[in-house]
Amino acid sequence: MSTYKSIHLVAHTHWDREWYLPFETFRFRLVGLIDRLLRTMDEDKEYRFHFDGQVIALEDYLEIRPERRADLERFIREGRLTIGPWYVLVDEFLVSGESMIRNLEEGRRIGSSFGPMLEVGYLPDTFGHIAQMPQLLKEYGFEYALIWRGLNGTPEQVPTEFEWESPSGHRVKTVHLSHMYGYTSAMNLPVDQEQAEERLRELIGHIGPYAKSGHVLLMNGFDHMEPQRHITAMIDQWNTKPNESPMKFSSIEGYVRDCFGELPKVPVLGGEFRRTSHTPGGVINTIIPNVLSARVYLKQQNATVQNLLERLVEPLEALALAAGDGHHPAFVRQAWKYVLQNHPHDSICGCSIDDVHDEMETRNRKAGHIGEQLVTETLARMSDKVALSWLPPGGNPVLLFNPLPWRRDALTEIELDADDATLYRSVKVTDEAGESYEAEIVEYEKVCPIETDSLRYPLGKGETYRHKVRIFVRNLPPLGYKTIAAQLRKIPEFAHIPARATSNSIENEFVRITAEPDGTLTWTDLETGEHFRGLHRFEDSGDVGDEYLYSRPLLNEHFTSATVRSIRVSGEGRGWQRLTVSYELLVPRSAEPDARRRSSDLVALDIRTEVTLVSRSRTASVQTTVDNRALDHRLRLLFPMKKGERPIQAGGAFDVSERPDRVQQPPMDVWVENEPTTFPFQHYVFADHGETRTIVNAHGLHEYEWIPSDRAADEGTLAITLLRSVAYLGGGDRGMATTNRPGPGLKTPGGQVQRVLTFHYGLTVDRQDRAIAPWRVADEQAISVQSRGIRIPDPSEEAVPAIAEYRQSGQRGWLEIDNALLHVTSLRPAPDDREGIELRLVNLGETAASGSIRVRLPILGAHAIGLNGEVRRELTLETDGTDRCLTLELKPKEIVTIQFTIKE
Repeated sequence: MSTYKSIHLVAHTHWDREWYLPFETFRFRLVGLIDRLLRTMDEDKEYRFHFDGQVIALEDYLEIRPERRADLERFIREGRLTIGPWYVLVDEFLVSGESMIRNLEEGRRIGSSFGPMLEVGYLPDTFGHIAQMPQLLKEYGFEYALIWRGLNGTPEQVPTEFEWESPSGHRVKTVHLSHMYGYTSAMNLPVDQEQAEERLRELIGHIGPYAKSGHVLLMNGFDHMEPQRHITAMIDQWNTKPNESPMKFSSIEGYVRDCFGELPKVPVLGGEFRRTSHTPGGVINTIIPNVLSARVYLKQQNATVQNLLERLVEPLEALALAAGDGHHPAFVRQAWKYVLQNHPHDSICGCSIDDVHDEMETRNRKAGHIGEQLVTETLARMSDKVALSWLPPGGNPVLLFNPLPWRRDALTEIELDADDATLYRSVKVTDEAGESYEAEIVEYEKVCPIETDSLRYPLGKGETYRHKVRIFVRNLPPLGYKTIAAQLRKIPEFAHIPARATSNSIENEFVRITAEPDGTLTWTDLETGEHFRGLHRFEDSGDVGDEYLYSRPLLNEHFTSATVRSIRVSGEGRGWQRLTVSYELLVPRSAEPDARRRSSDLVALDIRTEVTLVSRSRTASVQTTVDNRALDHRLRLLFPMKKGERPIQAGGAFDVSERPDRVQQPPMDVWVENEPTTFPFQHYVFADHGETRTIVNAHGLHEYEWIPSDRAADEGTLAITLLRSVAYLGGGDRGMATTNRPGPGLKTPGGQVQRVLTFHYGLTVDRQDRAIAPWRVADEQAISVQSRGIRIPDPSEEAVPAIAEYRQSGQRGWLEIDNALLHVTSLRPAPDDREGIELRLVNLGETAASGSIRVRLPILGAHAIGLNGEVRRELTLETDGTDRCLTLELKPKEIVTIQFTIKE
């Protein structure tokens, strides 16, 4: 006999769009499921169903059954079929914060056309949760959330109902699904009434003590599970029993309103939730943590297309809109849809079959093609408006665009074409003010050029001799451009003759980096004389886990000594230097068949690392290429360093997070999965020690570990995972980390990542009081300066419309933020029916921060808005010459979105 106020039973399915079967195979099942669901709802007027919080399933269904849209709309408007709020259910640690906002927008855009949507942040199977999710949901208009993984404990520690607080102080009322059952509690209820009731009483007995409101939630569904047609009759029969708590055929929204409507006060829990099960019965409540490094090439591709859309395409589209050149919202939306279709947790996590991930690569390429073309178009229109009266004779005009809202120096590349095979030995580069820049020809090839600007014929030029030129350019305007003139010359650059004697090191005004005989790097601060030794060591160990989990073999071995084949120095004296080290790392070819040890047969990993140091910089840019010929292993980079009492700090979605240096493992009597010692990051990690700050930034790498030293409390090693090679989708129970298989034990040859991989990352060592903010370091490394050759119009040709007149100077900046703590995450045309331009920034500092936003665009007004576009308040704009200025103060970790009204 149960004594609860009510039992809410929610019928649902959790629809993994692609996973252990490819998308089209699952779609065949999806179409059948929805066909049968619609028939059930027609026949049973009391039946209701929750469709998993993601509207992409409706989109997939209607591509095959377009004639059933009206039926879907009818049930959604009746409130019997609940959809949304997401486009897809994401992994929160592997995608950008901005992409999660685009996800909600696309979900609302599609879902609202059907009818009312679920007003709950539904996250039932995400592999842990970011700390800033409450702020994202609250700012999008949600009061409630529902989660499962990453959180567990006793009823007193983790009740069903609590308030989830973000670092900014935003809170959402949150339902925690049972740690024992998650979203599967009442799956496959027996058709036999007595058996069903017995099962329901058992579930209520386990879940009920956690429900402090007296309302108990039971989830009647599982992955790809069909609706059970007998549920209405089963509930009716249950409610005839006088000694049972009343049961409702309910919805997610109905449940949260009931349980929080009667709880005046609930506990507050804060931070990210990423803890494996430490509680009896939590066998399936694992967080399968090493999806962070499975199929790393997918993470790299995702980072590339996210950066392309967020940091190049959308800002350029905003500038084009402000300039009256028009913009391309339909193309931007399509590119984002390709990216978002790769963001479901089983997709971006790399824990599916090979066919799934092959299709993801195609989607990434499609998004990239759209994005690259949009960049070409907007830069072409921008360059068409630049004044060229200052151009010296024989100079080739080139526009250099800085996408970041602060001034920067940068090493960039341009292309110069010649009509014949003349040997050009140097390049002269100047700007409108007559300032010269260091430049060097670094590549040369004969090409068949294709004009990418859509206003010009693509094959209008014959074969040409293309010279790639590397330039160190100074003082680029914030979110703006500088125009240079570049001229190929037959004479050499005499200032660099003779060249410096070859050595094993590079240096600039502040730093010397030396390649040691063992392949590690030594960083020397030329101001203080301090040395940082043993950096950048490769470590290889066995991995007999699966796409979810790193699991070392019982008899594991580590390989850390790489043979240095060659050391080469290039680029000295022209604003940059490059140190190239070629390695050979011998590692076991694979694991033994029983997975208990690695094979005695060795294979060579060919590794080449290029370290680039530019003038006046304390950041070294690194590119490492690995030809991965080994199986069943993990390859990491090691950086020994000192740090203070604070743990490593890591970038994330609108956040900087700390995790403990040492973690507590689950009690042995409940152990299912190791508590992870590796943690997620986005873009950068850093450590402070005394006056020194050490920053490691990385593109598309997401897993780090702090390995404390046994010698001293302030010493240890930062490990960054480059790749994991594994044989199975699910099979981590072969090793030492788990007894669990979150997915079927299918072989996935692609999970071994047998390909040539190129990694981009960087290292910064500086004083804390002058170090550039880590997020700015990461942005400068990831977001390159864009170049566009400016076409000089021929008076005899028909004028291209955009070249009607030149009206812009040789350099211009449109947006500048004076406080590095206020980090811009988005600048774009306001989406959908909203007008103007939208700017978003977050205070990544630990205290309140104020800053000035200086805008050089035709701005009429400004309003603070929510993530959903809801206007919150008008903001005061001041005028300073031709600039419009806005001063803001943000709380720690607060996200602010501003909508600028522009002149038409």
